Amino acid sequence: MKILLWKIGALGDILMTTPLVRQLRRALPGASIDYLTGHRCKAILAGNPHIDRVIGFDESILYGGQARRLPEVLPMLRGYDCVFTLDKHWIFSLLARVSRVPMRVGFRRRAHEGMLLTHTAPYAALRHEIDYYLDLLEAAGWPVARDDVALDGPALSAFTCDPATVVLINSGGDNANEKSQVRRMPDSLFGELVRACAARSPVAFVGSASEAGYYDRFAGSGRTNLCGRTNLAEATAVLRQAARVITTDTGLMHLAAAVNRRVTGVFGPTHPMRKCPPGASWVWGDQGIYEPRYELFGIVPRGRFFESLTVEDILERSLPSPFMRCTAEPA
Repeated sequence: MKILLWKIGALGDILMTTPLVRQLRRALPGASIDYLTGHRCKAILAGNPHIDRVIGFDESILYGGQARRLPEVLPMLRGYDCVFTLDKHWIFSLLARVSRVPMRVGFRRRAHEGMLLTHTAPYAALRHEIDYYLDLLEAAGWPVARDDVALDGPALSAFTCDPATVVLINSGGDNANEKSQVRRMPDSLFGELVRACAARSPVAFVGSASEAGYYDRFAGSGRTNLCGRTNLAEATAVLRQAARVITTDTGLMHLAAAVNRRVTGVFGPTHPMRKCPPGASWVWGDQGIYEPRYELFGIVPRGRFFESLTVEDILERSLPSPFMRCTAEPA
């Protein structure tokens, strides 16, 4: 049987699909399992032992409003017996249907989004994203282990850092499909957090080259800005070795949790019961202004988030992972 998993990106979303990939391989050990994703996300899955082939495509075809280029995707979908459309927009199920894949598995967020699929799982209630991905495996008729939810991270490099380092990440809401930065802590709160951590331990900032200038605002003694200075494998190594990682809801939060249990997620507009990774702890002060349409439909909220949190809340009052049932240690 030839199976394709299709997810456009990004880092955190891809990592949250890895329990599905692992359990799919367990259910069908002899199947050919490929994963189609945007070029920028291929490295996340490199070396995953449960995937036969990682295929990259130009994700701007779908994000950039280039409808005339949609036929370029069709040859990548053809020839499979089953495709898991892991994004929820109806265009993914339409392309799978036009490609004549006989078994098409995906989400039914709204009624019309499931019409072109052969197997669907509803997507609406407040549940963790990993559980929703496992719902697709169940909808397809294959067994699911609800306690097997650990994230499979990418390969590590030999890059080293001081094991006493606290990694601080203040990002989120800035990707190919969104430029809101709504998941970023206010500079005042993040600055206080940086100073409090730097008074006790060496601090490192991890992120992309485009974020280096932002973290330069918080430069000082004992603080290292690694943004743009590490590749994915090196960043993963830093996150694994860190004494603690404190991060907003961004892809690096999930990457850190894949390799380190000493991770605290600082949540604002997103809900920790939907996004906090297995094994991580969390802190959240915006329950009263939570707007579910952001996570359901990508409608960016206009509220002012994180304002009720203090540095003491973040450092001392985090709560345990919603996945307490997860017993596996990070790889």
